[in-house]
Amino acid sequence: MYTDETRTKVRTVFHSIRQQTKKPAGQYNMALSDFIAPSPIPDYIGSFAVTAGIGIDEWVKKFEKDHDDYSAIMLKAIADRLAEAFTELLHLRLRKEFWGYAKDEQLDESQLIKEEYKGIRPAPGYPAQPDHTEKPLIFSLLDVEKNTGITLTESMAMFPTAAVSGLYFAHPEAQYFGVGKIQKDQIADYASRKGMNLEETERWLGTVLAY
Repeated sequence: MYTDETRTKVRTVFHSIRQQTKKPAGQYNMALSDFIAPSPIPDYIGSFAVTAGIGIDEWVKKFEKDHDDYSAIMLKAIADRLAEAFTELLHLRLRKEFWGYAKDEQLDESQLIKEEYKGIRPAPGYPAQPDHTEKPLIFSLLDVEKNTGITLTESMAMFPTAAVSGLYFAHPEAQYFGVGKIQKDQIADYASRKGMNLEETERWLGTVLAY
């Protein structure tokens, strides 16, 4: 990437984890890196961070102080849904305008819900990339805190909580999937590639360890 201020090239590396389950003949263990062309073929990956939760905490506290749990829960739920809707809108504009690889896309609501469009937008911490420590790369790349007000906690949770961040893949065969359980050999390799120690990596990926 190039920074706007200095036009200095900065190397940003995203890491992916590959499925290690035994698959039927003709099916393969996937990783997000499968949806990006191998070097030196030029290809693109996008990133995003959105929120619809700025300013709601004061109201949530007020509702909870008044023992109005229903309003507090509903406000947080609406903010979460609006954040997700924002990601849908950005992805639509990415496909039809910004990258324009699906300019003629005409999908109805049911098709959009079924994700019949081309491309995916996986997020760190979700099944295709369960590693939350990929979030700081997105935050650094987009200067998220300055541009959106979203911050990261030490546990890699986003604040406001009604926030979503992730990556854009435009490969026509890109699809959502779950990494599932992985073995220690991949954890060790992943830790080495990320420059993390094994114990730290196991802690962050504890939910997908197969040992």
